[in-house]
Amino acid sequence: MDVKQKLASKYDNIAIYTSGFYADPEDALGSRSKLMETLKSLTMNQHADTPFSLQIMTTNGEINVMPLGLLSLDELKKYENDHRKKAGLNADDDSIPMVIQFAPHTEHAKIQKQIVGTTNDLFDHFNDQFPKIWATVSDYLDANQAILTDIERDLLTDAKDVQSEYLNNFKTMTPDERNQNVGYELKDEELDHFSHFMADMHEVQAVVMSAASFTQHEIMGDNLFTTVMNDRVLRNTFFWVLDNTFYEIMYYFIEKTRRMADSDKIIKHLRHQKKLMIINMRNDAFERAQKALDDPQQTIDLNHYFTDVFIPVAEQFSTELDKLTSK
Repeated sequence: MDVKQKLASKYDNIAIYTSGFYADPEDALGSRSKLMETLKSLTMNQHADTPFSLQIMTTNGEINVMPLGLLSLDELKKYENDHRKKAGLNADDDSIPMVIQFAPHTEHAKIQKQIVGTTNDLFDHFNDQFPKIWATVSDYLDANQAILTDIERDLLTDAKDVQSEYLNNFKTMTPDERNQNVGYELKDEELDHFSHFMADMHEVQAVVMSAASFTQHEIMGDNLFTTVMNDRVLRNTFFWVLDNTFYEIMYYFIEKTRRMADSDKIIKHLRHQKKLMIINMRNDAFERAQKALDDPQQTIDLNHYFTDVFIPVAEQFSTELDKLTSK
């Protein structure tokens, strides 16, 4: 029996043991703990030949810990053929390599993967194997954070042009025209600050609309909102997008702050405020979701939903930034 038949005989018609969690970019220790608990539980409740997949959702991608070949039997066949060429024909055994895969959710990004021991190593020598797995996962989390930082810096670069356009437009308006367009009196000495604020909100809105579009196409589809909320996987993914969007907005302002004097102090303050802000965001998002569920047949406008939840978040980050930079 070749490796493809061997693995197929194990995986065909067998339920895959799956689990997953969201990797909070502000809590590496928590991510490590969740990873350890999940894998430890696997080794205590399953067998080494159990087909399993652990999915770690990140701000702009996902990391999977799983047996090699779970997604592609040909991948495992190639690995064993290469292994035999190096180690000889008699080096075959029943152990299946463990692969850790990072799939960035960005345009033109390439999937990265690394083999870290075998499934038997995890089950038989957990204390030795787990640090190796975490080291690789941690490296991919760092790579994910670098992607997020690059995205924020691109947004900030675009914000410069947007701010210039806003400023030029405001300067061409009379005081009455500004009042009519903005809704209140905007003095000449306030134009520069207000144009920066508007540029920031423009970039945040791009993040929000992207999140809403992803949710519509990848989660909602043709389903009613109540159907999504009653499906555990879809519901969890929906709330992952909410956390993900919060952090994308938060890191926009963190990267904006890095260009300022006394940035370390300001970033520390933003992170302190974040603890309550993310709780408030989750509560607001949950309450809005509950209201939408009052009518099971109601459709939900995700653009409005995400805008109503996250523009206040962005405005608060902007306000906190002003408090420290205007002194």
